[in-house]
Amino acid sequence: MRLKEIRISRKLKVQEVTEYLCCSPSVYSRYESGKREPSIETLLRLSKLFKVSVDELLGNEEVVDTSITEDEAMMVQAMRQADERACQDALVLLRCHKTK
Repeated sequence: MRLKEIRISRKLKVQEVTEYLCCSPSVYSRYESGKREPSIETLLRLSKLFKVSVDELLGNEEVVDTSITEDEAMMVQAMRQADERACQDALVLLRCHKTK
C-alpha cells in the first residue's frame, strides 16, 4: 500500500488522519507499515480524505479507464432506442472499421 507516501504528499500528519478515521495512531501506523490491513470502509474513507482512488491507495497500476466519451454515451442511448435490425446494422458497420 502507498498510504504513507500519499499522506506525506498531501502534507497530512498521522494525528490528522487518525482523528479523521477515529482510530489510534498505533493502528494507523500498522496500516502504513503493512502489518495490518484496513477494512474496505477504512480504505474508502482514506481515499476520500486523500482525494485518490482506492486503487491508487493499494498501488494498483493496472487500473482500466472505464469512463466513456460523450459520443459513446450517445451511441449507447441510440442503440437502446433503436430496433434490433438497426442495432445489428450499426454493429456490422463498426466492426468493418476496426483500427486495432
